[in-house]
Amino acid sequence: MSGPETTDPDATDPQAAAPDMTDADMADADMTDADMAEAGLLTGMARLAGRLRPGQAGGPPAVVSRRDDRLIVRCGEVVLKAHADTADPARLAARLRFAARPALRPVLLAPLELASVPGTYTIRVGGHQVSAWPAGVSLGTEDADDAPWEQAAALLARLHRVPVGPADLAVLPPATVLRRLTDRVSRLRRHAGHPLVAPVLAAWATLTEPAPSAIRPGRPTTVIHGDWHFGQLVNLPAAGWRIIDVDDLGLGDPAWDLGRPAAWFATGLLPVESWARFLGTYTACGGPAVPDRDDPWATLDLPARALTVEYAATAVAARLDAEPAGAAPRSGGAAHVDDRHLGADARPGGRLGADHPGTGLDSVSLAFVDACARIAGTAGDASPSRLCGG
Repeated sequence: MSGPETTDPDATDPQAAAPDMTDADMADADMTDADMAEAGLLTGMARLAGRLRPGQAGGPPAVVSRRDDRLIVRCGEVVLKAHADTADPARLAARLRFAARPALRPVLLAPLELASVPGTYTIRVGGHQVSAWPAGVSLGTEDADDAPWEQAAALLARLHRVPVGPADLAVLPPATVLRRLTDRVSRLRRHAGHPLVAPVLAAWATLTEPAPSAIRPGRPTTVIHGDWHFGQLVNLPAAGWRIIDVDDLGLGDPAWDLGRPAAWFATGLLPVESWARFLGTYTACGGPAVPDRDDPWATLDLPARALTVEYAATAVAARLDAEPAGAAPRSGGAAHVDDRHLGADARPGGRLGADHPGTGLDSVSLAFVDACARIAGTAGDASPSRLCGG
């Protein structure tokens, strides 16, 4: 199999083909170095889309998501992802090749090949590895009430039951879980003593490890997504729902993939009915994460706790890092977490995004901070009765 930097020798380099900007163009546009780098990246990605799907990638590239150092754009019927420049090329290549297996097409969205060499799913555009995917329809926050709980659970169960052979063990890396936890906790330490920080750090201290690993002793090891939530689903017009974003995919305890909905439920943000539909379908489809349906928290406690801390730490760090030292919290621009898998009846205090007076956090983010306080106060138990105050 070729590596991720292998390109089609007969193809034009998308970045090299991008039109040059003159000094006057740059001055007129008043562009920063970052702006110019992104403009070149967008141009290269658009050219790549046009080469992959002539006639189906028309129009200017539309930015779908821009976060940290990765960028996702749509060009007609092609979606391109510029992966984070910290992504390990060999591990990313292994994950993309795994996702492209024909046996996984009913579960994972398969990447598009980018060169004449079979198994090449990334190409360098500027300083980024770029992959390409068929376009689908993703869930928005306005779709939360109609989230496909049963379909999502069935897809996860099927992913977790994918046979893993000796060859897979040799090439598929461990999944990446809790990608943001260590960074966010480190950022919070700069604000030690702040009333929003103390409960988050106290809950973090209840974890058996500062950054728990994907593979857990005494638990099954399967193929897992690593960062699953409802934002990781797309609906294909002729095929139905598929799981996307395999940057963290690998070997690990399947309980991690249930950790985010478990955290929302345990925090009191997810209705009992939605959680029951999700967990019931997962176990009915043979999902191995929860061997005892009557006691799911025996296996989901650690993932739910760790992800509750990560959610809270992310929101609080974003709020405090945005405030000048010694400044009082602002009332606008509340820090928040993604709510795409919540139903309207689970939203505390009314609309999402509303600041809670005196905190600068929206109601969902504050719910996770409050849950951290309860975790610390109950020696780390993440059972729903403890976290929800029942």
